[in-house]
Amino acid sequence: MGPRPAGETRVYIHTLGCPKNEADSRVLGRSLAAAGVALVGDPEQATHILLNTCAFIREAKEESIAAILDASASYPSRNVLVMGCLVERYREELRQGIPEVAGWFGLVGGPDQQALVRSLAADQAGAGDAVDGGGDWMPVSAGLSAGGSFAYLKISDGCDELCTFCAIPGIKGPYTAATPEEILTEADACLEAGARELVLVGQDTARWESRGMDLLGLAKALTADPRLRWLRVMYLQPEHVTDAFLAYMGEGGKLCAYLDLPLQHSHPAVLRRMGRAGDGDSYLELLARARRLVPGVAMRSAFIVGFPGETEDQFERLLRFVREAEFDYAGGFIYSPEEGTPAARLKPRVPLRAARERLVRLNQALADLAEVKHARQAGETVEVIVDSLAGGLEAAEGPAAVGRTRGQAPEVDGVVHIEGELPDGVNVGDIIKVTIEAAVGYDFVGTCAGAAGGHA
Repeated sequence: MGPRPAGETRVYIHTLGCPKNEADSRVLGRSLAAAGVALVGDPEQATHILLNTCAFIREAKEESIAAILDASASYPSRNVLVMGCLVERYREELRQGIPEVAGWFGLVGGPDQQALVRSLAADQAGAGDAVDGGGDWMPVSAGLSAGGSFAYLKISDGCDELCTFCAIPGIKGPYTAATPEEILTEADACLEAGARELVLVGQDTARWESRGMDLLGLAKALTADPRLRWLRVMYLQPEHVTDAFLAYMGEGGKLCAYLDLPLQHSHPAVLRRMGRAGDGDSYLELLARARRLVPGVAMRSAFIVGFPGETEDQFERLLRFVREAEFDYAGGFIYSPEEGTPAARLKPRVPLRAARERLVRLNQALADLAEVKHARQAGETVEVIVDSLAGGLEAAEGPAAVGRTRGQAPEVDGVVHIEGELPDGVNVGDIIKVTIEAAVGYDFVGTCAGAAGGHA
């Protein structure tokens, strides 16, 4: 790992990629803290800078490599350590290409994590009483994701579905479900650290099952904790969503009326080349069933354009589908050929210029539909969880707080800018009532209408 700076070992963790990586970094941080390693929230205060990387698509790989190079150049006196999907996939190439990095480690949760924790703990034990640099530093919680009000909770890893475009099975291996005991223990740690919304993540959360418990049973077990105010589930593959789960979501309890379905496309021919089941008609039936069982449910999805063989007519069918589906939040992405995946060998390739033009049209259609749908919510009074409170000299010029409705997942959907006075004693993680005044893009602007049941 290279030379250790003198003094106490202090680690700054920087996470790239999806919420599943955020959950991994939190678990890793807690393992380091348990081993006596200090965690800090500022790289300037760190002796070691640890990057947890992503390698899902080309853009994610480029972002991870740029972050590694930037950390190595910006903090030459620190030990830069890199782990995660990018290392699992390209360890030798990275080792040879970026020699400035002090250590390369694979996936969080694997044997490399144990080696990393042992190495940093050994550094800590040998640090003695020397001080590396001056100034005060503040330790950070290993229990929360950015935002404070919420925490990502990973309930599974890997995938068996073998979608032809996806590199995840090759990186993470087959689907593995965390046990109920592991999930509840992690949930307890997140809630104890202050999170009031738990966001369940995994490659396919809908198929989670372990020790005789399914996703519905897990949701009931988690929502029984009085500290929890909201539970949200992401990454539900459509073929595994059950009516029983939707019916429980529709009861209006702690499980948010929010359905995240990464559909990828709607044309059956494109979906079969992707190695996926379903089509636009079956998806519309699922959405209609969900809206019947869960009144007011918010829906999110994601779509790939430019997949090999996608014709203009097939893309037009996708446009017609999203207009009929009326998602609250959705995004489009250009297909990224990943080495080692079956789709990387498929022909004919869609020219990049055509794929970019389709992406612009799709994202514009999704934005226009969302704007119309969100405008209808003006005048409604809704529950909002507080993510941040205003502060500082400019507080009077901006919103009193920023939060989210039950229909807005953290970091990927819009937010609510809350104006006016807040109830006394409101903190991050509290639930308040907000009257929506206007929709601005994917965001809302509203005024506080009082405290709700989650206000402490």
